[in-house]
Amino acid sequence: MLRAILSKLRIASRVGGRPDRVSILLPFLIISIGLGVLAWRSYTLSVRTEEGSKALARQYAGYAAEITASRVDAAARAEMSLVSDEWQQIEKRIDKPTFGSLGAWIAQHDWIVDAIYVPDDDPASSIYGTEAATGKSKKEVRLTREFFTATGSIRYTYSPQRLLATPTVQTAIRQQIPAKDRRAGTMPVQQAADVTLVSGESEGYRELTDGFAAVSALAPPLSSFAVRAAVRTSYGTTGWENQRVLSLWVSLLALVLLAIGALLALRGMSKEAETMKLRGALIANVSHELRTPLSMIRLGAETLKRGKLKDKERQDIEDQILREVLLLSHLVENVLDVARIQNQSTRALAFTPVHPRDLIGNLLTTYESWIRSKGFTCTVQIDETIGEQMWDRDSVSRALLNLIDNAIKYSADEKAIEVILRQTSEYIVIEVKDRGVGIGGNDLTKIFDPYYRAQFSDTTTRRGAGLGLTLVQQIVASHGGKVEVESQAGSGSTFRLMFPRDLAGDPAESASFGRPREAF
Repeated sequence: MLRAILSKLRIASRVGGRPDRVSILLPFLIISIGLGVLAWRSYTLSVRTEEGSKALARQYAGYAAEITASRVDAAARAEMSLVSDEWQQIEKRIDKPTFGSLGAWIAQHDWIVDAIYVPDDDPASSIYGTEAATGKSKKEVRLTREFFTATGSIRYTYSPQRLLATPTVQTAIRQQIPAKDRRAGTMPVQQAADVTLVSGESEGYRELTDGFAAVSALAPPLSSFAVRAAVRTSYGTTGWENQRVLSLWVSLLALVLLAIGALLALRGMSKEAETMKLRGALIANVSHELRTPLSMIRLGAETLKRGKLKDKERQDIEDQILREVLLLSHLVENVLDVARIQNQSTRALAFTPVHPRDLIGNLLTTYESWIRSKGFTCTVQIDETIGEQMWDRDSVSRALLNLIDNAIKYSADEKAIEVILRQTSEYIVIEVKDRGVGIGGNDLTKIFDPYYRAQFSDTTTRRGAGLGLTLVQQIVASHGGKVEVESQAGSGSTFRLMFPRDLAGDPAESASFGRPREAF
């Protein structure tokens, strides 16, 4: 996308007369570079933050594992010292230890499996005791420990798993020092490690998908067990939660939106340039069309001023001047309507009762000389039963005149025009038929667009700026009607102005047609 923008910028810089495109694209390019730098900076900061959080998680996991392991060792030693002190208290309370006192001592400590007491004065009278049958696994690891008392010695077997499960040891595991930061809520790592006791794992660090874990072995005789501390990080995740990925996607989205904006700006500028070109063509065409009738009027006026003309010659010149004045008036009205379209303003319509047959007759009579001067004949077919309608006389006349003007403009050898006035159950229809060059299927859907001209081999030589049909459509739409067109390339065209019927003004509802007649 960015490459396309740069290529357009290079093309624009090489083409003369397009400084506006460069002035528009340059800010877009600067913003794109700024966004790219911002994206890279955001990416590097995210990487650094992620690396820092990982380092902090690693240190905190190792610290938690070591501290917890030392506390577990201290708690286990304290538990073993406690059982030794308890037995010595038992010896002080009785004269001679018995099987019962040894069994009670074993029962008080769930982690002791069995024990044997050997008196110093008579080793043969040793006492052996074991735990009651509890169904506990015999596959668990068992260790042996011995301590001496005032009257003898005790050797006992114990389960390290059960020892590590005692409340004293578990309390030591739960007592952690949480990681803290001066700014509350800004730590990128979990503020309390997940600590568990494991067996069979070697000491060291383990990298997790979202943090680090550290393993620290316990001191003998519990060296086969270890403390595992896991610390989670908020920057070590994957997917949308990863700050690095998120920053890249957001920056990419911003660049895409900027590129779309630049392309839309270029498209708008291209359309504006095309519109300006068409407006220039309109001014040139209007100037040319105004120059011709003005020249004819001036020539006729100068001829009349010289005098010494026959009555027939004088009448011909007067008719020519009147014809050119009417044409000039029509051109001026079209120019005013074009100005209204460009300024997006509407013309106030004056709806008055109008007889459609009279409107058509008056228009054709007024422009009879002009139509004949172009070499055309016009046939009229009118339904005499159509009554008065509430129309804006001038606007409808101008719409009909534009269609007749187009028929003259786009006709070749067969210079014949047919105007039909008829009615349906819903509409009063005015049709204008010609036998001209016709309109291709690709152009039919666009001919009512402003400034659009159907493509012919001699389009550039035909006068006009592509606004006549736009005016026709607006006039008919302002009366609540619509325009239909039927045409094929090379077979002529038929335009229909369809106005909603004013039934109150119809003397009768009849679809009969008057006889066709040759208007002129």
